[in-house]
Amino acid sequence: MQTFENAVFLINPNRFPGYARKLKKILRIYRASHIVECKRPDDFRMEVEAFAAGEKQFLLIWGGDGTANLAINAFMSAPRRISTATKALGFLRGGSGNGIQDSYEVPVSIRAQIRSYLEGMERSYIQPVDLIRADDGKNSLYCQLLGIGLDARVLEYREGAGRGRPGMMNYIAASMQSWYRDFPLLRDLKILEMEEGKYAFKGPRCNAEFPFTHFTRETRSPLIEVATRPYYAKMFKIAPDVVCNNGFLDIYSFNFVHRREILSNIFDIWNGWHRRINRQRAKRDRPVIERYEVRVVKVLKENPFAYHADGELRHCDSLAADGRYTLRCTIVPSAVKFLVPRSFYRKFHPFEDL
Repeated sequence: MQTFENAVFLINPNRFPGYARKLKKILRIYRASHIVECKRPDDFRMEVEAFAAGEKQFLLIWGGDGTANLAINAFMSAPRRISTATKALGFLRGGSGNGIQDSYEVPVSIRAQIRSYLEGMERSYIQPVDLIRADDGKNSLYCQLLGIGLDARVLEYREGAGRGRPGMMNYIAASMQSWYRDFPLLRDLKILEMEEGKYAFKGPRCNAEFPFTHFTRETRSPLIEVATRPYYAKMFKIAPDVVCNNGFLDIYSFNFVHRREILSNIFDIWNGWHRRINRQRAKRDRPVIERYEVRVVKVLKENPFAYHADGELRHCDSLAADGRYTLRCTIVPSAVKFLVPRSFYRKFHPFEDL
């Protein structure tokens, strides 16, 4: 029988404890030798740092997007890392929102996830992926999806109203509240200063691109996403054209003028059918969903603002020298390796004999 002798399992028991117990029972069958439960973030970071400095090759994390983000940041900032060329992180579905798991085609059932990762460890299905490094003037962090505007405001409502609990219904309630109350406020002026990239429009019949070394775009978009993975929350394909290892940040600027435009297009937005939305908007001479591929982007605003990093609420409230509030995002190519399922791996290695 295949075993997990070369893996560390790190479990967030605060998320769905019933499923956590089921996971541990299955892992005992496969003789997993190192299973750790961490209830406090500080303990979690210490365990990730211990893995980074240890001999085991794989770290498998059970939790949601916030847990995954904590693991990635702890691993990237670990003071001592050995054999990093072979170490890899894997993510099991343990949250109400599993955007990182959706992005890397992690199966749904626990047993299917276990079998998938066993196969991946045996056959070395390891994929280097890019990360976003975000600097808000006070803190620097790593993530794969960062949002400004509507989605950050949704998280503010959840936390401010004491509804920071997981669950799709809580998220929907906060989304409706933000959409109805704050849409005009979210259309404040934002400046995007982008470097080393291109504007990359994709349409149903034709595509359009133009490269640039430096490009400044003023926008009142109520939602801006910076991404190196496509999915957010629960199968929400917010950044459909992302490639996880191409060395670029994808920026999506959703240029909706009225709140009803979000509501009428929500199904297409959720499914990542941006081309279909743009086809209709271009016909009517309305602003389209803009997409850019860049290596660096700075978001500048006159007032402090909230943003999310992999679904975790953050704030940019440190005034820069130029009198504006600045969030700087840069790409870190092949920053970390992920253990991925076979279905995902073969797309990036189509000519290997799997």
